[in-house]
Amino acid sequence: MPGAEYRICLDVTRLVSRVGRGALTGIDRVEYAYLTWCLHHHPTAIYLCRTTRGYLMLGISGATVLVDLLDGRLPLGRADMISRLYGKSGKPRHRAEAMLRPHALARSLRGRLARMLVSELPGRSVYLNVGHSNLSVRTLAAIARQPQMKLAVLVHDVIPLERPDVVVCGQPEAFGAMMARVCDQADLIIANSQDTVAALTRHATGWGRMPDTIVAHLGLPDPVAVHPPPPGVDLSHPYFVALGTIEPRKNHALLLDIWEALLQELPEDRMPHLHIIGQPGWCNAALIKRLVTHPQRGQSLFDHGALPDTQVRGLLKGAHGLLFPSLIEGFGLPPLEALREGCIPFCSDLPVMREVLGDSAVYLDPQDAYSWIETIKQRIAGDLVVPDTSKARLPDWQAHFTTVGASIDALWQDRQKGSE
Repeated sequence: MPGAEYRICLDVTRLVSRVGRGALTGIDRVEYAYLTWCLHHHPTAIYLCRTTRGYLMLGISGATVLVDLLDGRLPLGRADMISRLYGKSGKPRHRAEAMLRPHALARSLRGRLARMLVSELPGRSVYLNVGHSNLSVRTLAAIARQPQMKLAVLVHDVIPLERPDVVVCGQPEAFGAMMARVCDQADLIIANSQDTVAALTRHATGWGRMPDTIVAHLGLPDPVAVHPPPPGVDLSHPYFVALGTIEPRKNHALLLDIWEALLQELPEDRMPHLHIIGQPGWCNAALIKRLVTHPQRGQSLFDHGALPDTQVRGLLKGAHGLLFPSLIEGFGLPPLEALREGCIPFCSDLPVMREVLGDSAVYLDPQDAYSWIETIKQRIAGDLVVPDTSKARLPDWQAHFTTVGASIDALWQDRQKGSE
């Protein structure tokens, strides 16, 4: 292992909670990438998971079971006695926990996490949290009691603090408290973009401390096979794709406005199709109702819910563009996924989008429906000058982990120099 000898303790609480719940979201995919990186490049790594009763500490066998569950290679079994006693035997998460418990290197009740960490990680280690999950007072207090343990946290965004109007009630306060704890205690913050660093720094001035921070753009998941689209999808007709969880900040309402306006301007046979891909999120009851009752539903407007990556790839490959009118992002993976398939991203003109995509996207005001309508009409008419997707510079996980690995190594190298 390069640098000083240490062990990584990767928190996989978020991934365990996602087993059996369909396609992984953006943050889930990042935690999954870290899980596979540790399995392949850090054979001594251990994996921490908060469960119903407390905490599990897993080794290679447990982490491998988790990967197989997430990939669908291993079916979920029955819940064990612990889950049944707590009346949660029907939930996928608790069935996953039951399958992981036999592989645990150690277990602890909630109040004994610090003792388990001392017992199982007596030497140098780095607690690595990349999922915005389990950064509780209890967990961070237990880590703080380990003089041989460093804390590294990946921050995806500070959206609840920047745009409290697009998240659930109470989240800004809880999220702000969590980020304040992280800034107070972390030895290293990994940011997915310069824009995230700038936003976090603005808020950290009120918390009194900003830890050492690096920027490492996220990579794309390995490409999967291309499968046919869902039944009834006409790939020969001009169409666009919207990809992302259906929640307020993704601005699906603008897309519905656009399609209603296009219907007034274009004959039916020239109406482009819109394929909306993504699972329902939060604060979206009015939007879902509007989508379900939309007069163009099933004609030029199609709501597919979450689709397998194989079908998403197929739809992106033939699309006239990806429509991504998000109001705020920490990074934004869908436009990069589109670029990889040769699909033009039509994105909100946000600083982070320009940072990540450069000249490889068409940028539009997310509040100006007219500009989107006119651009879409030009695109289907063939009159729009679009970027050359073959020249796009796509970030990759190898570069990300090279940066992160060197920075984690340096945490212990700096301590070694200080002790000389």
